[in-house]
Amino acid sequence: MSEELNYKRLRDLAREEKVQPALVKLPPEFYASIEEFLSSKFSEMESSRSVMHMREFENAVATIKEISSIRQQKILFKAIRSNGAHGETTEMTREEHELYDRFCAVLTDEQQKMALMLSRFESRKPKQSPSQEKREGPTPSEENNFKKVRFIKDVPAYKGVNNETFGPYKPGEETDLPMTEADWLLRGKLAEKASD
Repeated sequence: MSEELNYKRLRDLAREEKVQPALVKLPPEFYASIEEFLSSKFSEMESSRSVMHMREFENAVATIKEISSIRQQKILFKAIRSNGAHGETTEMTREEHELYDRFCAVLTDEQQKMALMLSRFESRKPKQSPSQEKREGPTPSEENNFKKVRFIKDVPAYKGVNNETFGPYKPGEETDLPMTEADWLLRGKLAEKASD
């Protein structure tokens, strides 16, 4: 990294990652730096056998896990938002880019399976008469292009289609969201439709 990795720098990164909706830009060698840092801390702990060094090592591991977990969530959300299509990944490390590729591949595969299954039924669907189509207008919420959802999982703040920030949301929280945002949250099993 351009600056020496230490516990304070790790805590700062964890704090930044929590408050920023987008991924914090990391240098390509970030994970290699973490390995070197932990190796050094582990050696210190083994040679000194002091409680202070042991605690420092445990705190560093916990902080690294926290950073990694938040970033993995954001990378997964980015893959879901892009519908499996590859987007800009300059803020990711090499390892994270590989993870993003795997997420995108899984999503594309699942979309193809779903499209294939649905196509078998679409071809057999009875056609509606023009009079039926006129009667079935959009619901008030669809007319306004908003949908009410209830969150079933923790969702960190993220950037939507128009670069608008949404979240963070907690399980049980309800809110009206634009249809595009609500739909991908429902597809990702992060929220369920709430009654108006």
